[in-house]
Amino acid sequence: MPNPDVDVIIVGAGIAGLTAAWRFLSEGHSVAVFEANERVGGRLYGYQVGERAVQLGGRWTGPGQDRIKSLAAELGINICANTTFSDASIGRAGEDAERVAEAVHKLDEIAGQVPLEAPWLAPNAHELDSQTLATWLSTNCDPDIASTVGGLLAGFLPKASDVSLLHTAFYLHSNGGLSGILGLNGPAHDSEMFDGGAHQLTDRLGEKLGSHIHLNTPVTQISQDQHGVRVTSGDLEMSARFAIVALPPTLASRVIYDPPMPPERDYLTQRMPIRGKIVVALLYDEPFWRNAGHRLVETDRLLLWDEGGDQNPAALSGLISIDWSRELWNIPAEDRRAAIIDEVSTVLGPKTRQCSDYHEIYWAAEPWSRGCNSYMTTGAWTAWGQALRRPVGRIHWAGAEISPQFVGQMDGAVRSAETTVDAICSLIKTS
Repeated sequence: MPNPDVDVIIVGAGIAGLTAAWRFLSEGHSVAVFEANERVGGRLYGYQVGERAVQLGGRWTGPGQDRIKSLAAELGINICANTTFSDASIGRAGEDAERVAEAVHKLDEIAGQVPLEAPWLAPNAHELDSQTLATWLSTNCDPDIASTVGGLLAGFLPKASDVSLLHTAFYLHSNGGLSGILGLNGPAHDSEMFDGGAHQLTDRLGEKLGSHIHLNTPVTQISQDQHGVRVTSGDLEMSARFAIVALPPTLASRVIYDPPMPPERDYLTQRMPIRGKIVVALLYDEPFWRNAGHRLVETDRLLLWDEGGDQNPAALSGLISIDWSRELWNIPAEDRRAAIIDEVSTVLGPKTRQCSDYHEIYWAAEPWSRGCNSYMTTGAWTAWGQALRRPVGRIHWAGAEISPQFVGQMDGAVRSAETTVDAICSLIKTS
């Protein structure tokens, strides 16, 4: 491939892929972005309803997440305080708060020993990786505390019975520890938000990149040799010097690679599922719940929060539990909406049924994302983890899963993109 069409082809127009493309253009390199969906944004998704920004994807930032904040400033997007969870994390444990805090600190002690660049080198890595979070909780905590801590972590990770303890520890260390996530020692993990919605980040990047983005263009195959790469989507083929695959690992594994991925990369992606929940937004003519002092609506099946502000309409947004999401998605849409509103009414009363508009997305059902947060099952980090970030020939990786810092977050996605861009720019200069 002596005369490539562009310097770099990027697969995926989420926050990582778009950031990488924008950085390459800023460095004077040519780029093309292939996106399977009809829109940019990936796991960031939102839009305007009246004065209200409805957000159904990633939305928050917080302490230390400097790269996403720098990108926001570059794009002219302001950041404001989010006080929704300021007193709502460990405080929900009530009289068990002290015992929950003890369990949190025990987890943080384990997490602090996990090297972010190489979790498989942690002390007792194989022991940690051979058990689930649920196993550790059941062994080290009373049942009620295990349930509470597992519930708190389910806001960021999958069910405790599904995720490796080593991956849990890596995730916690990467994001400032569970104490930091919950705000026990300062501002909480989700203490800031983007004025007008986080989706503005990818919307504005999409506008800047314009014709460099090819929407409705799912990549089916990436071929490479010593000279470059060739990316195929239907009848469209394009060549480049390098490629970045900015997809969740489980989706990256569905692309055909020629030559095939090495075994360690292929086996890794088989052990990295992605968690998906139903996300909803309930819109109202007035925020009636505020008169009763409600900022959060929490049951065993859902967690909703007041989006705040004086914009019309008022909004309650939130997450449906993993188990109930699976159940609800198999019933008609109108029945699903009624069931969710009925559940909220058990806390807020009959006015809940005066919902003027309802919005939802089930991330597990989205064919070009299939979920929100990826994670590793038992044994994956110690057996195959070294393949997560390592390029394969001229194919590099980016995304929220790839960064050692703030893994699973928008900030981590931006960090991974910028690190990968720097690496490829260095290769271009020396080639």
